Amino acid sequence: MNQFRIYVDTNVLTNYFTRQADDVRCLDYLFSKVRKEILFTSSLAVVQTLSILQTRKKYRKAFVRKNVIESGRQISKKFSIIDLSCKDVEKSFELQNKDVEDNVHYVLSKKLNCNIIVTNNTCDFAYFWDIVALSPKNIASIRKMIK
Repeated sequence: MNQFRIYVDTNVLTNYFTRQADDVRCLDYLFSKVRKEILFTSSLAVVQTLSILQTRKKYRKAFVRKNVIESGRQISKKFSIIDLSCKDVEKSFELQNKDVEDNVHYVLSKKLNCNIIVTNNTCDFAYFWDIVALSPKNIASIRKMIK
């Protein structure tokens, strides 16, 4: 179990709080199986998630301030949070992967040696050979790897 260090991307966090079934099932499984010390997200992902939750979307109302803060606190309780620095952003610019924002998430995940990233955009991480990108929809693979 300890060989895995798991980074969770913004889109999975957002979908968890907006109750998307695959993402809820995936994160609830991870919360039941792994300690906070091996389950990571970043300060970037937290702020992106909170921003998205407080913004009205076509398919849902914006979260009220109290619920946005509660969601942020839940993330802090369940995840170890990797801080974003200017140096991390600069390092991401050196990567040739076309999605610059995902390059930042990759750089952050590698700061603490994550080898799995849970994301709904697995194709955006195909460029990186040293991390396995798994979709919450692929819960069977996640369960196989993390028992």
